[in-house]
Amino acid sequence: MKVLLGTAKALAYLHEAIEPKVVHRDIKSSNILIDDEFSAKISDFGLAKLLGAGKSHITTRVMGTFGYVAPEYANSGLLNEKSDVYSFGVVLLEAITGRDPVDYGRPAPEVNLVDWLKMMVGSRRSEEVVDPNIEKRPSTSALKRALLTALRCVDPDSEKRPKMGQVVRMLESEEYPIPREVCSQKLQ
Repeated sequence: MKVLLGTAKALAYLHEAIEPKVVHRDIKSSNILIDDEFSAKISDFGLAKLLGAGKSHITTRVMGTFGYVAPEYANSGLLNEKSDVYSFGVVLLEAITGRDPVDYGRPAPEVNLVDWLKMMVGSRRSEEVVDPNIEKRPSTSALKRALLTALRCVDPDSEKRPKMGQVVRMLESEEYPIPREVCSQKLQ
């Protein structure tokens, strides 16, 4: 979790603490480096875009890695910091599940990680999504909190995605206020 939290903090800094803000455009697990103390370092700023406050960018040439790119960016070229939030959500899901964002070697309903995870959570099978290779399984509450955070990050509606500062608070909090109806309906 330290690596993910460090990555979230770095993105929050790029999006919220400097002007112009920096949208990375290629957040993925292989662009997150770690040092000997497991501190996260975001790498490969070759596709990064500088955006002024409250600004978005429309491009006809979508950049990024398939499986991590936000749907609104892939479909219409609309780019803002919420594109990185989506990508971070995919990275968080990768860490929880141990699966690639897109895996054509899996059965059709499991090819897309985001779609598969939503199906599993909707079927009340969230405990089954945890990577079986993780030595220490997360507590049920930690898993629910991580899944809720990831699902908010990969919301198809970019306006509903949290800012990275909010993601940091969600990941840091032991008592993130998860509405009961969300837990009982989606994450059991």
